[in-house]
Amino acid sequence: MRISASAAAVGGALALSSLAVPAARAAGSEGDTQITKVVVGGDNLVPIGTSAVTFDVSVTATDDSGIKGADAFELHGPGNGRASTGKPTCTQVDATTATCTASVTIDPKTDHLTNANAGTWYVDARIDASDGNDHHEENAGQFYLQRATRITTADATPEPVKKGKTLTATAIITRVNWETLKYEGYRSPEVTFSFRRMGGSTYVPLPGWSVRADAQGRLKATATASLDGYFRFSFHGASTSARSFGGGDFVDVQGATASAPAAAAHGAPRPLDVTFYNTELNGGKNIAVGTKARKEVAVSFTLQHGVDVDIHAPDFAVGLELYRGGSLDEAYALLDDAKPTCTDSPDSPATLATCTATVTIDPAELRNEMAGVWKTGIYAIAYNGQDKDNPQNPSEIGFTKRDSAKDFLLQQFSKLTANASPEPVKKGKTVTVTGLVTRASWDTGKYHTFSSSVRAKLEYRKKTANSYTMLKYIGSPDAGDLKTTATATDDGYYRLTYPGNLAITAASSPGDYVDVQ
Repeated sequence: MRISASAAAVGGALALSSLAVPAARAAGSEGDTQITKVVVGGDNLVPIGTSAVTFDVSVTATDDSGIKGADAFELHGPGNGRASTGKPTCTQVDATTATCTASVTIDPKTDHLTNANAGTWYVDARIDASDGNDHHEENAGQFYLQRATRITTADATPEPVKKGKTLTATAIITRVNWETLKYEGYRSPEVTFSFRRMGGSTYVPLPGWSVRADAQGRLKATATASLDGYFRFSFHGASTSARSFGGGDFVDVQGATASAPAAAAHGAPRPLDVTFYNTELNGGKNIAVGTKARKEVAVSFTLQHGVDVDIHAPDFAVGLELYRGGSLDEAYALLDDAKPTCTDSPDSPATLATCTATVTIDPAELRNEMAGVWKTGIYAIAYNGQDKDNPQNPSEIGFTKRDSAKDFLLQQFSKLTANASPEPVKKGKTVTVTGLVTRASWDTGKYHTFSSSVRAKLEYRKKTANSYTMLKYIGSPDAGDLKTTATATDDGYYRLTYPGNLAITAASSPGDYVDVQ
C-alpha cells in the first residue's frame, strides 16, 4: 500500500499490509550494548479514537563507551499492523546510558486501521554505541494499541432519594469501530460502579460493583442510598480496548447526616494534637442484626490530646462513624453516626480521656448487600472560635481523624432448628435428625432459607456430659433443609450447628433429647 511522503516526514506512519513491511535486519549485537527499558506513550497504552494520535517511543540503552544514536524504531502488531517512527533523539542519562526518543503518528482516517489491529504491539530497536558497537533487538518492548471507549454520565434515580432506599443508575458504554469511524455499543465489558461522597476526593467501588453491558452497551446498577454524593461507571480497559470514566451524577440523600470529615475537607484545617486508640466495639463481638429489633452497639476508645487542646470547649467536637470504604473521606456507606461523651481520666496525665458512644442500627435501614466487613472511624474538630456552620477562616480549625480504628463484621442473624426421631429409640437403631437453617433478610424484613446449599455439623452430647462433640458434617441440597442420621448409643441430645460466614452469623439449634432404650 502507499504511504504519503508528508506522513513519513513528520515522524512515522502506519502500514497495514505485509507488502509494506520494511526489509528485516537480523537481530543481534556487537559488544556489550544493551537495551534496558522501552516506554511507549508514557504508560505503554495508546488509545485511538477517530482522530490522529501522535505518541513517543522511548528506548533506554547502555554501553560502557556510551550511546551514540539509534535508527528509527519499527512497531508491529496484529492484523499485519506496521509503523515506523522518525529519527530518534538521544539524551544522555549518564556516561554509559542514554534514552532515545522518537514520535509516530497514527491516523485512523488515512492509515486504514482495522479492528483486528487492536491488541499487543511490539517495538524493534537498533542502538549504536560510541565505540562502533550496535545492538538490534526484535520485540525489545511491547505496548497496547487500543480502541477508544466512552461512557456517558450516569443517570441515578430517583432524585432526591430517602436514606436506605434503593437507587438505580444507568449509562451507556461505546467503543470506536476503526473501520466505520463511529462509536458503537460495547458488549459485556466488566465495568465498575462506584461512589464518591460529597466532600470526598476518591471514587470507591460499591458492593456488587461488577456490571456488564448488553449488546447495545447499556449499563444498569443499583445501590442503597446512604450519603449525598456522586455515582459513576468506569471501565479499566483491556488489551484491545482503552479505559474510560463516565461522569458522576449527584444524588441528594434525604435523611443522611453530613459528616464532619466531609465538611472539614472543604477548607484547609490545620492538624489537631489529638490521637485515638484502644477502640472497643460491641464487647469485641461482631454485630448481628435480625429483621425487627434495633441493635444498640456500645463503642469506647481512649482520646489523648495536647495540653493546649480543650476537649470540653463548646466548639470542640468528637465524632464516630461506622462505615464502608477506603477511609472516612471515601466512605460509600454509613450506619447511624454518634457523638461520643468523653470523660477525663481520674489518673495522670490529665491529657487522657475515655470516650463512649452508642450507635443504633435499625434493620429497616439495612440491605442484604450491606452485610460484611465494616470499619470504625473517629474524628475530632476544634473550631477555635469559628462559626461551626459557616467558618470564615478554615485555617483556624483544627482537625484529625483515624480511619479503621476497629474493623468488625455486620452480619445477618441466622436461626437453626433440629428434630431427632424416633423418640424413644432402641440402642443400635438409627436416629434421624432434621432441621432448617434460615437467615434474616434485610431486604424483605423476614427470615428466608439460603439461595444455595448450606454446610452444617451434627453434634451430640451424652446426658451425663457437659459439652457437645461433632459427629459429622452434612450438606443441604435444598438450600436450608438439613437431614442426616446417627446410630443410637446412649441417652443424650442432638443438635445442628451452622458455622456462618462473613455476612451471616453462626447458629446452633437447641439440643433435642432422645431416650435410648
